[in-house]
Amino acid sequence: MVHHVVLHEARRDHVRYPHRLASSHGYRWCVPYARDVSHIDIKGDAFLWWAEAAGRYARGHRPEPRAVLNFRPTGRMPLGHVAVVAKVINSREVLVNQANWIPDTVSHDVPVIDVSPHNNWTEVRVALGNGRFGMTYPTYGFIYDQAPSNIVYASNGGTEVAEAPVAHKIRLTAPNRKLR
Repeated sequence: MVHHVVLHEARRDHVRYPHRLASSHGYRWCVPYARDVSHIDIKGDAFLWWAEAAGRYARGHRPEPRAVLNFRPTGRMPLGHVAVVAKVINSREVLVNQANWIPDTVSHDVPVIDVSPHNNWTEVRVALGNGRFGMTYPTYGFIYDQAPSNIVYASNGGTEVAEAPVAHKIRLTAPNRKLR
């Protein structure tokens, strides 16, 4: 087992993130790990999660515990990546749990910092250990284990529940058909 210690300058405390062999947990890839830990039931490669979450799960650019940070595909990561937020340190730093960032391992409490110019988590750097962070990676943002706010639920008081998108105002006047 490999142990890394990272000193957080803002908090001045030590955070350990041991890397356990994935085979002992049954995880080889980030997707099944993130799905299991976050309870967000999305299938498919990591780069598809953002689109698959649309209309099913809330998405945004603010870190929350158990939210999934969805990485965009890159040349080094053509399938993208997903990591689950374990703890929010501040508006620009979180700790994540993830599988396969280091091949065939599950990593816990790995620091990730937001380096995007607008503090919207669209560009991040992941800790390498010893207080160092790796290259910048683009992300889509966070997927939350909750329904999106533009979905309306209705119930008949029993067991039946209906779900529909919020209706927009309907135009009540017809277009002028005499115009040419």
